[in-house]
Amino acid sequence: MVREFRQTNRHTPVVLMGYANPVERYDQKHGADSFIRDASAAGVDGVLIVDYPPEECVEFAAKLRAHSMDLIFLLAPTSTDERMQQVAQVASGYVYYVSLKGVTGSGTLDTDAVEAMLPRIRQHVSVPVGVGFGIRDAETAKAISRVADAVVIGSRLIQLIDAAPADRINDVAAEFLSGIRQALDA
Repeated sequence: MVREFRQTNRHTPVVLMGYANPVERYDQKHGADSFIRDASAAGVDGVLIVDYPPEECVEFAAKLRAHSMDLIFLLAPTSTDERMQQVAQVASGYVYYVSLKGVTGSGTLDTDAVEAMLPRIRQHVSVPVGVGFGIRDAETAKAISRVADAVVIGSRLIQLIDAAPADRINDVAAEFLSGIRQALDA
């Protein structure tokens, strides 16, 4: 899908997010480091493997960077300074701050708490900080954009797509994202 997307769009960054098992299984089936090689060839810019701990990813991160891809890590409200320092050792591209405790798409985002946490994160990491979880509308996206380097919206977009009739999926997604873009640019 990334290779197909790259035929018409070479500038939008693409980050794959998932778990270790599919990456490791891909390498088992196709040979050592084939995931990295094939993702790079397809045009992937970065990967976020949620269950790869930073202290066990130094070699993986170096191989990704050698193929011009970034390794992105999650940080949470419960992340310790030690964990942030470990992430800082291997993260590239950006870090993704999960702004809520709990599952994605649930809860109410406390923008003041996010704003208070970002300086602490930035004491440890030198890459940009994207904020996600709980961002469901243009107003919240704009508020987060004032303090974060990037705004991540996943669950709300999936909910809208899931609720849309098949022939309106692209329009519904485009309308939602257009509203977000307008708010961020205002």
